[in-house]
Amino acid sequence: MPPSARPARRSQGSGEDSRLAQLQQRRALVIFDLERAEAATRPDNPWHERMTLLAESITIVDRDLAALDTLPIDPPLPLPETPIVSIVANTGDPARVQFAIGDERFLFEEETDWDQRGGPRVEGDLRQRTGNADSLIPATIPTERRPALARHLTDSVIVFAVDLRDRALNDEALPMNVTLADLAQPCPDCGGWRDWRGTCATCAQRSWQRQQLRAERSRLAAERAQEEEDRHRWAERLPIARRRVADIDAEIAKLSSSG
Repeated sequence: MPPSARPARRSQGSGEDSRLAQLQQRRALVIFDLERAEAATRPDNPWHERMTLLAESITIVDRDLAALDTLPIDPPLPLPETPIVSIVANTGDPARVQFAIGDERFLFEEETDWDQRGGPRVEGDLRQRTGNADSLIPATIPTERRPALARHLTDSVIVFAVDLRDRALNDEALPMNVTLADLAQPCPDCGGWRDWRGTCATCAQRSWQRQQLRAERSRLAAERAQEEEDRHRWAERLPIARRRVADIDAEIAKLSSSG
């Protein structure tokens, strides 16, 4: 054999070895796709397991939503029409609101709040200086309902005071012939109470809970749909993956036989 031919053979063999290594590397990658595609067609596939867990979570959310919709309505407990008198609201510095309900006198003062850029004073929060809403609860209210009513009256008195302050700032007339009953109107939807502006805190809380649960359900349903879409996409790739493996195996066999 002439010496000049030897380098050519070594070069040819080196090229075939490199090509064979590339094919084997490609085959390993395609085998991964093939195994994943085959798994997507089996009943006990990983996607199905995740979708089952997501479906169980959706069932729990649906159960919580149903429980919110079937909560019992408490019997209405209207309060006496005790007049709210001595209503005063001024826009001084600080703004001040005061009124009396029975023997209980309420005083609110606005905390001064200056614009951070050095501008004029802006409206601050009203701070309650005197008055105890708990003392307004009639003795006839059942013991188990008293804590909820106390929380409501505490908030509703503040709502009433803020409304008086805002009316004064806007040069609007102050309300007349107002009573304690106007601060705790029975709510027909839950049996709780509505504040001076007609808002029921219990219903608002339940509405927020519904929104959160519905958002969670939508997220879970979208995730479940995405899992099914991903599984379906991999299952569709099965014939292609099999063909690619067969093509690579044929090319590897051809290279091996030629060597």
